[in-house]
Amino acid sequence: MPQQQTDVSSELADFADVLEETETIIKQCFKQYKLNEVFLSFNGGKDCTVLLDITIKLLRNIYKCEDIGKDLKVVYIRTNDPFNEIEEFVKLIEEHYSVRLNVVNGEMRTSLQRILDEDDSLKACLMGTRRTDPFSQDLKFMQHTDHNWPSILRVSPLLNWSYQHIWSYLINQKVPYCSLYDKGYTSIGSTKNTWPNPALAYKDHCGCLSYLPAWRLSDATLERAGRGAPPTSVSNGHDASNNDNTHSNGDVH
Repeated sequence: MPQQQTDVSSELADFADVLEETETIIKQCFKQYKLNEVFLSFNGGKDCTVLLDITIKLLRNIYKCEDIGKDLKVVYIRTNDPFNEIEEFVKLIEEHYSVRLNVVNGEMRTSLQRILDEDDSLKACLMGTRRTDPFSQDLKFMQHTDHNWPSILRVSPLLNWSYQHIWSYLINQKVPYCSLYDKGYTSIGSTKNTWPNPALAYKDHCGCLSYLPAWRLSDATLERAGRGAPPTSVSNGHDASNNDNTHSNGDVH
């Protein structure tokens, strides 16, 4: 279980406005579609964790059912070469929210087609996409997939959330998150393309390289600075010498 921060309210962003906006979009989604016609795409990252938490809380209120998590369809799209910490966190999430994740392996497009082939009742997919994610700047809250993708309505309630909003919500609401974020990771893909963010690096009292937790990143434009080629050295428990620079298909954030 990651370490939850305390007494950091002065450093955290106010998320009230974006939360209200997000709740409106999610309510609209479940007004338009039945519960069994929607699934939430989960990959263990911070953004979809916030989305899951908000969605569960809203559904409990809508359906007046505390264990509504068992009825929400949640799909874990597992990246190639996932971190053990992500796999462990996914199990924690199942227990914490009383959800059962349907695990699908592979890249997003193929995985989505497999999901729709297995359940033809699905019409909408909740996703934790933000505008700062690659190719997401012009997305709408509700938008059908492109013609060359499996057909489904993409619902992206977190589009206007910033990096700081995400961490403010996680900490203020005491939401569990993957332990990698406490080790300096700010955007998580696979073990082959993800490293602690160099913007969070510092020398500890012994002169050893260490990293501040993800929520301490002050410049959100550097969120993905730990993605790509392996650094010359690491002190995060993942030896770069055992990894090549092959980019995986997944993108956890």
